[in-house]
Amino acid sequence: MSKSYEAIKQYLDDQEWRYDYREEDEYFIMRMNMQSVDSCTCIIQLKENDDFTVYSIFPLKVASDKLAAAAEYIARANYGLTIGNFELDFDDGELRYKATAPWKDTPVDPALIDRIVNIGFCMIDRYAPGLLSVLYGNADPKEAIDKIENSED
Repeated sequence: MSKSYEAIKQYLDDQEWRYDYREEDEYFIMRMNMQSVDSCTCIIQLKENDDFTVYSIFPLKVASDKLAAAAEYIARANYGLTIGNFELDFDDGELRYKATAPWKDTPVDPALIDRIVNIGFCMIDRYAPGLLSVLYGNADPKEAIDKIENSED
């Protein structure tokens, strides 16, 4: 098994998280309860060069009539982010946060795994209320982002 597989498996076991490993596609999958939405699916995709990418998947699909507003919202959210970004699939409405860890030629570091795994959960939790207001309350994407990014929390 790869260096990243062993390190991530050890990290998840140490956290006592329940997960599955899909060997044929080389990824770990688990769910996390969130504060702002019911739960979030997390996929930790292993890469050939021992890097890994973490996808934190928003639990709702964006309806086709809301794609433009959601795209504006996540473009505004993405501006200035330093670790990862939101992605929106215009074909099926999937929204996710992606963070990638460079791994090759670096020591195995549980703190790096922790940061990359948890950043997606934190970003979903932070930006979900504004996204929900855009999707279901017809809020203006700019105003929704301003409210999220200028809050004291």
